[in-house]
Amino acid sequence: MRSILFLSVMMERGWGVSLEIGEIARRLRANGIDVHVGAERSDASFDWLPVHKVAPTSQAVRALARSLKVDVIAAHTSPYFEILPDLTDEFETWAWENGDPTPAFFEKDGPQRQLIQNFKQECVYPRVNRVVAISDFIKHDIGWPDATVVTLAADHMPDLGVKSSSDFCLPRDRVIRVGTLMRLGKGEAQYKGNHLFLSLAEEVEKKGLPVEFHAAGRGTEEDAEQFRQRGIIPHLNLSDEEKTTYLRSLDIFVSMSLWEGFNLPVTEAQALGTFSLALDVGAHPEVCPYLLANPAEAIRYIERALKSPEWLEQASTSCYHFIRDNFSWDQTAQAVAVLLKTPKRSLPSPVKTTLYRNVKNALIPPARRIYRLIKRTFHAIGH
Repeated sequence: MRSILFLSVMMERGWGVSLEIGEIARRLRANGIDVHVGAERSDASFDWLPVHKVAPTSQAVRALARSLKVDVIAAHTSPYFEILPDLTDEFETWAWENGDPTPAFFEKDGPQRQLIQNFKQECVYPRVNRVVAISDFIKHDIGWPDATVVTLAADHMPDLGVKSSSDFCLPRDRVIRVGTLMRLGKGEAQYKGNHLFLSLAEEVEKKGLPVEFHAAGRGTEEDAEQFRQRGIIPHLNLSDEEKTTYLRSLDIFVSMSLWEGFNLPVTEAQALGTFSLALDVGAHPEVCPYLLANPAEAIRYIERALKSPEWLEQASTSCYHFIRDNFSWDQTAQAVAVLLKTPKRSLPSPVKTTLYRNVKNALIPPARRIYRLIKRTFHAIGH
């Protein structure tokens, strides 16, 4: 039986990559496959899984993989991607791509992000045994046509069934609850479309429509204040149970994100029976049947829901079945199990040039800085 070591900069509750690895690992282990995870940081949420603290260096990862007797190493994030070519002489290596938001969305470190993407395309993907992409969009976005698509899922959310008329706010409270789930801080606000959601709330208020707006996500009280000032009710740092209650309680979920490699929140909302809208960008056409050509179209859907509660109930049921019928973590894990049995791609001679080493060593520090920023955000909100 083969064994695999997943690598991620952190394994903590509330981060999509951690959830992804956990759901896959749980099922692979149930089928007798030996699974380990290497990370720079983890919390108690994954105590059931063997998570090993390991520095993002080829020497440290090689030593860990040898001690665990694994034969496949799958990196899910930088700066572990960058060291994979150094390990192909001894292990089968996978670059598991969740994708990178377009660097132009990041004013401060956009150039460094672009360099990291370029390095992966030129020096990592060609020199690993397999590239995995979490959506067809990511396969295209990373510029690697030979990538294998292994989609994610949302059935980690409890199955509460489709909604009945009593589950909607309009008949009971005479308002429609519209909400979103995203990181509320400034670091990723531009690509997550925070400004578009705020604008949507303003336009709906101008029209005088009976709509109550909500925004949930990771953030601080300072982050939440900008939403309160716009009349939007913030929900900070929800537990898994609170997130389930929140998403189910919404009448309409809206994602204004301008880039998504999959978008777990919009699939989670639909899996809980909530009608969901997303901009027609990124991987949204693959995971959401109701797409917006522009943010203003959301108002048209809100108005239709107000006029016809029956239509909203039918559309919510359609979203529920779309996700529940087409995506499951069992299917995701089965796809990984198949890959473990598939012969690996042969590689060219290992890269040993001074230029390669110099470029790699120059890129790892900014990659670590970018992910350190994510970790600091989690630390600031108590995670």
